[in-house]
Amino acid sequence: MEPERIEFPADYPIKVVARIQPALRDRVDAIFAHHFGPQVREGVGERRSSQGHFVSLTYLPRVQNEAQLSALHVDLKAVDGVMMVL
Repeated sequence: MEPERIEFPADYPIKVVARIQPALRDRVDAIFAHHFGPQVREGVGERRSSQGHFVSLTYLPRVQNEAQLSALHVDLKAVDGVMMVL
């Protein structure tokens, strides 16, 4: 059985897990804006860990192709404090 392929363009959920740091959210928002245009800040899910050390941010951008996802992933992984991009 072949894995399911994404048909682009698609609204694609992307979760960023990071250590909480000053201005982290602004840096991640800027990367999403660079790749997809401005995102509605209130439309981004934000959840902090129970100990308050980590945060997960969930975005739902309109992705045009696989190359756009790959470029986003590279830029997000370069941000200090980002641990995972799902």
